Amino acid sequence: MITYVIILSVKTYSKLTVILLLILFSILLSCRQPDSRFEKYESLETKGKGTSSDSKKLKVLTTIAPLYSFTKNITGDAADVENLLPSGTGPHEYSMSPEDVIKISQAQVLIKNGVGLETWLDKIFSQQLSDTSYSHGGKPLVADSSAGVTVIDNDPHIWLSPRNAIIQVTNIRDALMKADPRNGEVYSKNAAAYIKRLEGLDREISESVRTFKRKEFVSFHSAFLYLARDYGLDQVAAIQNFPEREPAPKHMADVINIIKAKNIKVIFSEPRVTHKVVETIARDLKLQVYSLDTLETGALYPEWYEVRMRANLEVLKMVLNQ
Repeated sequence: MITYVIILSVKTYSKLTVILLLILFSILLSCRQPDSRFEKYESLETKGKGTSSDSKKLKVLTTIAPLYSFTKNITGDAADVENLLPSGTGPHEYSMSPEDVIKISQAQVLIKNGVGLETWLDKIFSQQLSDTSYSHGGKPLVADSSAGVTVIDNDPHIWLSPRNAIIQVTNIRDALMKADPRNGEVYSKNAAAYIKRLEGLDREISESVRTFKRKEFVSFHSAFLYLARDYGLDQVAAIQNFPEREPAPKHMADVINIIKAKNIKVIFSEPRVTHKVVETIARDLKLQVYSLDTLETGALYPEWYEVRMRANLEVLKMVLNQ
């Protein structure tokens, strides 16, 4: 019909009228054909909504900040990783909340430190969660990151040695690959790259410690046995041998005698924590107080573990070279 009108117009109308009709014809045709730019945008948007849903990602729950850091470096964006303990809350004698129980019930993989650190988890599995409580059809795969670590005196602070951290990363990688073989290559590649970084951190600590004038130290928290063992340091005493317990008078007397006998000039406390017993000993024996981070709590981002371990190393360099 439109073509017929144009032919008729050539016979009966002026040249100007024909030109105007041709322009109108072009506009009508363009309106009937969608703009390819918007068609591409809409198809990508629809495709994205259909394929990139986070609900399809592996749900991973870690218990403490170091494990979150290890796990996030392995998964990248291939899995959803969440940490159980709130920032600033330590794992010793932790009291679970109803929200924590829900998080556990929704996880497909649960990564724990082991060595008795998370005894409160056992109570959850045995007393509060039945087989029908889990949103993914069964209990999560529980990965004990301490498998293969040589444990000292049942001390759970295994992550404070990068050499142990490498073992933990390997255990976490294997658990993720078992739970999510579809992304196994991603986990394997990311873990290998992260282990190389941890090996660099290991060399950095080893080279630094060799230059220290002193190797003996006293800490508030008995947490640095693995660091001392692996790098030639000597934690000669700790004020608090058992978390959340006040030291006995006899133990305190022994610590003071060791400090005097070893001519210790510095005592290590913890960041953001004030310990009256540390302040008292430091005042009475004229000791300086510095902070060493046990890394039990902290910020949740992939590089956090390396950042905090290097911060500890800087403190050790300053203090043990005096």
